[in-house]
Amino acid sequence: MLRTARRSVQILLLGFFFLLLLLARYPFENPFPVQFFLTLDPLVVFSACIAARALIPNALPALILLVLTAFAGRFFCGWICPLGTSLDASDGIMAKASRSNTPEKTRLRWIKYGIWIAIVSASIFSIQLAGFLDPMSLFTRTAVTVLYPVFVYFTDGWIGLMFSVGFLEDTAFRINQALQSLVLPVHAVLFRGSIFIAAMFLIILVLGHYQKRFWCRNLCPLGAMLGLFSLFRLYRRRVDDTCTECGLCHRSCRMGAIPKDVRKTDHTECINCMDCQAICPVHAIHFDLRSTPSAAPVDLSRRRILGAGASGIAALGLLRVGFRDSVSAGKVVRPPASLEEAGFLDRCVRCGECIRICSTSGAGLHFTALESGWEGLGTPQLLTPAGYCEYNCNLCGQVCPTGAIHPVTVDEKHRIKMGTAHFNKATCIPWYYGENCMVCEEHCPVPEKAIQFVEKEITTIDGRMASVLLPYVREDRCIGCGICTWCCPLTGDKGITLNHDGEQRWPVQEG
Repeated sequence: MLRTARRSVQILLLGFFFLLLLLARYPFENPFPVQFFLTLDPLVVFSACIAARALIPNALPALILLVLTAFAGRFFCGWICPLGTSLDASDGIMAKASRSNTPEKTRLRWIKYGIWIAIVSASIFSIQLAGFLDPMSLFTRTAVTVLYPVFVYFTDGWIGLMFSVGFLEDTAFRINQALQSLVLPVHAVLFRGSIFIAAMFLIILVLGHYQKRFWCRNLCPLGAMLGLFSLFRLYRRRVDDTCTECGLCHRSCRMGAIPKDVRKTDHTECINCMDCQAICPVHAIHFDLRSTPSAAPVDLSRRRILGAGASGIAALGLLRVGFRDSVSAGKVVRPPASLEEAGFLDRCVRCGECIRICSTSGAGLHFTALESGWEGLGTPQLLTPAGYCEYNCNLCGQVCPTGAIHPVTVDEKHRIKMGTAHFNKATCIPWYYGENCMVCEEHCPVPEKAIQFVEKEITTIDGRMASVLLPYVREDRCIGCGICTWCCPLTGDKGITLNHDGEQRWPVQEG
């Protein structure tokens, strides 16, 4: 009964996760926080708090989860985590996973504790590593950059197929209109780094061929954190005297929490999946409250603790000293209302929520490669001319789970300067070819227009004299939205570019 309930809850919550992802769109009218699952993640929330030396507003749900974990154990992993649900599904498909599920393959469990310690120790020195391996960040990032684009591709394909069938054309048009208003993006969704993110997710799934829930058992830092809070759990597995020691529960446990002595349980690994209770032929297994729980063992030696801590501290040197490009670091254009660069990197967990919701308006946010150094790898940046920042959109700050992007009103956002546009006189049509072009000025959303013109006589590239309206940027009015770069009719090198010229300024100077 409980196993059936667990499966139902897993499916419902996975569907709810994707529903929230699809509801994150412009204009945003969803009353429920689409970043709910991320704010429920204590590793994301508290690593950001430690790195930023501040209590972020979304810390309460994560704190509640830790309290419940101390009482009921790692139920989050078995009932709520969308990555865990995906692993259960993929492990069920991989037939060899169950046959290779032997207790001898439990010697790697200490790795997840080492990863968790490395993340915490790095956070103490304001290095944010949680976002790379935290399961909620990882799964959200995969859903945003891989699963959602695949969904859009196949949906567009089916609608296009319906359009090609004459009598289905009207139906296809209505379906397309409905989906455009509900789930489909304004522009095609193609994200930087999607191949790498997809490969990482596939590796995690394929590891289930070696061992059921390999990621959860051996690598997941959130699982390690929740396991430590399960040391003295009150709600736990109990085996009564009717047990025949058939070993069926030992062989079927997806987390390897039941040793050969089946009357014992590793309570830091048990995720309350209830499989052992459902499969027991004599109904000897029960889950109930224990008034005097004993501490569960943790597979972590002092040497491994010190090594993991040293690894986290070593990241300080590798990310900030040895490999950081002093020229490009901090020069990317961040989302509007982002914290100053150091604070932004402390809090950003690279979940991709802001990138997903931006794809429904200007589609300007993408993951960085090494433009801001190794420390900024995978953080969001405004990348033009791939897209732009929609003038009346402030949704990236609404969905950020850690406050790396500050929530502001649309009016406040209008006064935030992200960067400054600059004309490239070697490619701009009026400057180089001597022909009038006003596309950038027409698209400029600033009421007073940040792009102005001055009429001058110039010598064109072919040697003739021409009277041309030459565009220039009023830097005191430009907010750096990048739409001028996006709409420039030139292919290849654009006639206008967007540069980051220091930290964001709010409000922008009035001119």
